[in-house]
Amino acid sequence: MTASVAHTLLHHQRLHCGVTAPRQVLSGLDLFSGHIGIPVTLVYPQGMQVAHMREALVQTLRHYPLIAGRMKKDRDGHVYVDCNDAGIDFRVHDHDEPLPAHGPDSDFGSQIKRYFQPFYPWQLVDQDRPLLQVNVHRFRGDGVILCCYGPHSLFDGAAYWQFMSDWSRMARGLEVVTPASDLQVVIDLAQGRGSADAPVLLVGDPDMRSRLSVMLRLGWQALKLRKGVFRISAVTMQRWKDEARLALPTDAGVSAVELAAAHCLKVTSALTRSSRTRRVGIVLDLRHRRRLRIPRDYFGNALCYGEARYTPQEIAQDSVAVLASKCRPSSEQISNDTLFSYLGMMEQYRQRRAIWRLFWDSAAGTLDGGLILNNCARFPMYDINFGQGGPAWYDICGVAFRMLMVVPTPEQDGGVDLHFTATRAELKAVAASLAAQAQVSASVPASLPAQTETSIPIEAYF
Repeated sequence: MTASVAHTLLHHQRLHCGVTAPRQVLSGLDLFSGHIGIPVTLVYPQGMQVAHMREALVQTLRHYPLIAGRMKKDRDGHVYVDCNDAGIDFRVHDHDEPLPAHGPDSDFGSQIKRYFQPFYPWQLVDQDRPLLQVNVHRFRGDGVILCCYGPHSLFDGAAYWQFMSDWSRMARGLEVVTPASDLQVVIDLAQGRGSADAPVLLVGDPDMRSRLSVMLRLGWQALKLRKGVFRISAVTMQRWKDEARLALPTDAGVSAVELAAAHCLKVTSALTRSSRTRRVGIVLDLRHRRRLRIPRDYFGNALCYGEARYTPQEIAQDSVAVLASKCRPSSEQISNDTLFSYLGMMEQYRQRRAIWRLFWDSAAGTLDGGLILNNCARFPMYDINFGQGGPAWYDICGVAFRMLMVVPTPEQDGGVDLHFTATRAELKAVAASLAAQAQVSASVPASLPAQTETSIPIEAYF
């Protein structure tokens, strides 16, 4: 047990589920996502029954033996998960202080570091490093912050929230079905597809000089970035949709995510000196592509990427509605040929143990005023109920490039919360713009019926 003046680690357990399984070789998609850890926090002001949720966690892990294993390398240098039930870390902390303020006006920011113990990517393979750590922080007055931390190479957004949903279902005595967790599915799908030397849209293998230049520029940019959280109310969002329907009568409709991204891009673009094309990198989920036949409950990484491009003149002159209607991947980017070529390239580079050479071009685009868009609007973070009700707040750390995460509000009322990593000046400009939009919404009632969301499914990055 360790302690500080206001904080005590009460329990640190290595939880085992009693289930082992055959080893699972990580796919190229897993490795491309990287072993970097992603802390996710959920706030429960009403508290929770810790012993009950811990037991439910053990039972849930029986359906997810990958999580309880360890990452290792085989004789050929390929990374795999030994599903040996080596266990996960479960910690309970007591804080001699009330639950911290939380919400869009009180996000955790850098304080999120208080709630987990980070590891570096090089500390994961061939070491006794649990692939998931669960930290329960109990505060005076029964409030709880739950922080779970694991590598992105094991969890993409869909996989993470599937696991969390099953854990909450188990805690409430509901049925949990073992997901499709055979990573070989993606490896087999990629066999013989494409060529390691064939160009694939948006992901490439730059020469060392170009790679070093971009990495140095991204590192310098990262020093200037901060994360802010902004709420777009359901009233404002519905007004934007109403205006878009009037401005684009022949369009099938724009989504809340597309409108939010277009608004942020329009506000921040004016602060960017670069005259280059603004690029919006869009994270996509291959589970939604029927031709690929990746199971919808696949546990692993199934991510690919799209991109929308705008000239600075377009952003300055076009309305938010028009910009939103263009905030989608092109048909070429998501064609079956492109996706199979992408999967084939990932597998070729995995076999060569050279995934580290690949680079997502849209990340470099953030250096010229672009951003990465992560659609979390359909993820069930506010439904993670262990028996005492769902969380009142979800929070996550910032990243090393300009990124917009769009998530539902706790009320799930049609509004959205924007978790935006950007410069201080950009965050200030977005805050002022959204405050002005809220004032307009207060004086202009919605005139058209609610609009159904109609946009290409987009996946989330942790």
